Order: sequence, then structure tokens, then C-alpha cells
Amino acid sequence: MIAFPEELSISVDCDDTVVSSDKSISFGLIVTELVINSLKHAFPEDFCGSIIVTFNQNADGWTLKVQDDGVGMPTGKAAPKAGLGTSIVEALSRQLQARSSVTNLNPGTFVTIAHQSAAVAGVEALPLTRAI
Repeated sequence: MIAFPEELSISVDCDDTVVSSDKSISFGLIVTELVINSLKHAFPEDFCGSIIVTFNQNADGWTLKVQDDGVGMPTGKAAPKAGLGTSIVEALSRQLQARSSVTNLNPGTFVTIAHQSAAVAGVEALPLTRAI
């Protein structure tokens, strides 16, 4: 999908986290959708740039980020309505019990999918067993 790799780069920075297969499928679909979206919309002809995908996990939760330094998101009347890709990313984020956010960097776009552990989110974790 990248006609001129010397003009457009994709880099990945992630820790050595291991996730279940069902989560990895969701992550893969989200990353694929967001990277393809950047390739299609952020870099018009003759526009050089980069896409950066990062993932890290710690005791507080995990964060997946996809950022490009392309033309940014159109605003006002030119702003596109949310499409199927946006719906897919939002549905997969909910499935992962995470929140998604999109930021127009002007130039560029930054998407974050973040999941906080129950304790960090202010929700008391339920015990695995309950004494009766």
C-alpha cells in the first residue's frame, strides 16, 4: 500500500506484553483500520511523512496509540461524518473495555485507545470467590 517507502514510513514501538488471542485479534483489527485510514487520508500525493504505532502495558492498564504527521483532519463543513471504520474501532475498543479518543494535531492525527485497570479507574474489583 506504500508506493514510495522512502517518502512514507511506518514504525512500531511496543513492549514485550503478551495478550490473549481474542485481544490480539481486536488489537490487530484496530491497528489495521487506523493505519489504512492514515494511508488513505493523511498523505495526499507528493506528501512525505510517518505513521507511528505504540503499545505499552503496565500495572495501571494499557495504551495503544496510532499517530501520523499527515495533513490532519478536515474541519467545519469539510469534516467527514464517522464512517464504518470509526464504528469498527469504537466497537472493538468497547469490546476491550477501553476508551478511544481522536486528536487533530494540525498537522497530523493522534488516536489513543486506553484501558485502565479496575483499581485505577476507581472501580473496586470484584472478588473471584465470595464467602457465604
